[in-house]
Amino acid sequence: MIAVFYFCKDMIIKMTKAKEIESLLEPVAIKEGYELVDVQYAKENGDWVARIFIDKDGGVTMSDCEKMSMLFGAVLDETIILKDSYVLEISSPGLNRVLKKEESFKRFIGSKIRLQTVEPINNQKNFLGNLLDCKDGKIKIDDVSNGIFEINFLDIKKANVETEF
Repeated sequence: MIAVFYFCKDMIIKMTKAKEIESLLEPVAIKEGYELVDVQYAKENGDWVARIFIDKDGGVTMSDCEKMSMLFGAVLDETIILKDSYVLEISSPGLNRVLKKEESFKRFIGSKIRLQTVEPINNQKNFLGNLLDCKDGKIKIDDVSNGIFEINFLDIKKANVETEF
């Protein structure tokens, strides 16, 4: 039982730290014309890794990642948010980008998405279908298996754009 408690506590610390990093860096990203898509903070192979995903109209280049790495690194080093040494990784969100913010959902209306809810809705937690709408803290999805659902943002555990080839 104690091991489970520490695991959960560690997960909470990482989630809180990622949120702190996001709050600190989002204004920097916006000022430079980028969207801060996601922040992950985790211990991997003994090292703390701050993984930050950025995007902009037209996509992200290697020089964009280098530029933002320098800016984000300077901001993080000036604060006491990350007390331990860390590896900073800046990346584009990729084809199956995560959807977290209302603006991101709005941007991808008409796209196929995959999402998972915290609790089942009509005995279903996993959805795949076209994103039809996003407003008032809810999204509307046309699930390929069971039709149209309206889902509150607070009920979404994770969501990604589903790229079709």
